[in-house]
Amino acid sequence: MGYLKITRCLLLCAILLFGNLAHGQSTYPTSCLNAQKQVAIQAIPKECRPDPSVYLSEACIKKHQKQFALGATYLIPKDVLDRFGRKLLGRADGQFVMCKKEMDKLLHKKNITIADIERTLGIPTDAWKGKVLVRIDIREPKKLNLRIPRGTEAGANNLWIPGGKLPTGYTEGVVDQVPEGSYVETVLSIK
Repeated sequence: MGYLKITRCLLLCAILLFGNLAHGQSTYPTSCLNAQKQVAIQAIPKECRPDPSVYLSEACIKKHQKQFALGATYLIPKDVLDRFGRKLLGRADGQFVMCKKEMDKLLHKKNITIADIERTLGIPTDAWKGKVLVRIDIREPKKLNLRIPRGTEAGANNLWIPGGKLPTGYTEGVVDQVPEGSYVETVLSIK
């Protein structure tokens, strides 16, 4: 990163920590992170966003980790798995996941559709339309460096919200790439 870009990143982080910056993103305020801070973090260029430990207390980070006590999970189109293989899943900079108990609750909703899932998980509209979805369950996400998303991950889109929450309030995290043998794959029959 060049000198000017580093200076800009530092300036924006200082605004985050000490000032007020308006931006039009959606938020999901929690007891750990208010809407004003979420908006300020979203306004920082993606490559400059700070680690969540900068703006969240240790207690909030531990609370987030506890949500994944029963495991982590994510959905992915089957054709993506078929194309890239199953030996090592996810992006090198982090795979977005949600806690297993919340995914169970989501998928057991009556008459749930792929469009409902996209909206709930912050997936761009119609990105999964007509696709067969696969659920990947990770029994021990802490062994894969479970953490709160920073927002710099390649998978962080314009719907990303700081603090480990999805726009609908579900808990999200990021893990390192998932090696074969540490996950269970289940094909879903949702249209």
